[in-house]
Amino acid sequence: MRRTSLCALALAVLTGCSASGGGDGYKITYVQGMAGNPFFTSLTCGAQERAKELGVRFDAQGGKDYSPQSQTPILNGVIANEPDAIVISPMAGEAMVPALSKAKAAGVKLVFADSVAADESLAVSQIASDNYAGGVLAAQTLAKQIGDKGKVMVMGAKPGISTTDARQKGFEEEIGKHAGITYLGPQYSASQPATATSKFAAVLAANADLAGVFAVSTQEVEGVATGVQNATKSGQVQIVGFDTSDPILDDVRNGVVQSLVVQQPLQMGRDAIDQAVAALKGEPTTPKISTPFVVLTKDNMQQPDVAKFIYKTSCEGA
Repeated sequence: MRRTSLCALALAVLTGCSASGGGDGYKITYVQGMAGNPFFTSLTCGAQERAKELGVRFDAQGGKDYSPQSQTPILNGVIANEPDAIVISPMAGEAMVPALSKAKAAGVKLVFADSVAADESLAVSQIASDNYAGGVLAAQTLAKQIGDKGKVMVMGAKPGISTTDARQKGFEEEIGKHAGITYLGPQYSASQPATATSKFAAVLAANADLAGVFAVSTQEVEGVATGVQNATKSGQVQIVGFDTSDPILDDVRNGVVQSLVVQQPLQMGRDAIDQAVAALKGEPTTPKISTPFVVLTKDNMQQPDVAKFIYKTSCEGA
């Protein structure tokens, strides 16, 4: 996966790491979408930082893959440890609703960070990017990169994930406004880079003139980038991705990936802790908070106002 700190490695085996060094504050756990993923690591770092500032006892746990089968037992284990609040990036749809309902019934305050479950009323607050708008921005960026003509595709994750579904929808609705662009439709990687690579290769084999790809999250960007390199099509097939990782940033530097729509998970983590603490104190919470994103390219990635959005592979001081 990615280089990780000892804390991140511990998250993968569900042990968690303390961020506050103890204390008598509230106990809050973050249930990640997947351990080791730089986006969720960055969200963890932001939450950890804010928890320490507030004197909150904090830990984070995540599964080895992005699925309800991985997340459900982790969430059930967290509930059994009786935290005051749970911040979670839930798998979308109905899958997580029973366990989340169990947590709420036990008096645990819930905050959704990044993604949302089918029953949004379970959470006191939702913190996320406007993923639909991010998809629109990706389409506009890709259209410009390919001169507003040619064949394009989407490399999706898996249907039913609220964030990536919204990105795909935004992209599809915007790209449909560009008469010179032929949209070949989506392929789905099941959030596995190797699957993204093979699915991309199949589309390219049938469409040698493929002009561009929108890859909806880290795993898809990495997989498509590998596929482009395998086909020696770097720079010929334009890639616009969502999110970053160390390998993806290398691909940007090397001209394999042209643009990335980058979120601000550190801020999501900080906001999530603020909302959880407010709920625990009986103070008003903000039902929905939108965090910003930026388009990162080889030319701007070292600029301070862009570089600050690059995701972390470990939390400083963890």
